[in-house]
Amino acid sequence: MTAKTQTKKALLKKIDCAYVPVSDPAAAADWYERVLGLKLRSPVRPGRGAIMIMGDGQWLFLLPSPGMTPLTFETTGWAGEGESFEMFPLCFETEDIAALHAALLASGVWVEAAIRDEGGCGLQLDFKDPDGNKYQAWQQPGKKGE
Repeated sequence: MTAKTQTKKALLKKIDCAYVPVSDPAAAADWYERVLGLKLRSPVRPGRGAIMIMGDGQWLFLLPSPGMTPLTFETTGWAGEGESFEMFPLCFETEDIAALHAALLASGVWVEAAIRDEGGCGLQLDFKDPDGNKYQAWQQPGKKGE
């Protein structure tokens, strides 16, 4: 390498879809549709799972998982002072975090009691689906629904 730092072009552009373990794909698809407003791409096929379509067109695959281990992990890199934190592997963007929060509360799943204002990082909240998969949702600062 020369004295000038060379920048390598990123070979990965974006996350186009995600795969989520669920205990019952039909029940999960119903919940994701009813509570989160995602659209079911095609009928749920036994043993194959469901494909849900998010607002900007990305796919969320709900796949049957024998033994159902939720999508989450422990880290000391998120909380202060090296404390352990149950981390969310996926963070979704929303344009109406208040409506999302209300829908999650009404569904009875675990969701933070209040939406957090993280300043320049927008409004945020953590929640779990009925299978215990943990997620974060955020809304850009100054967007609708604040």
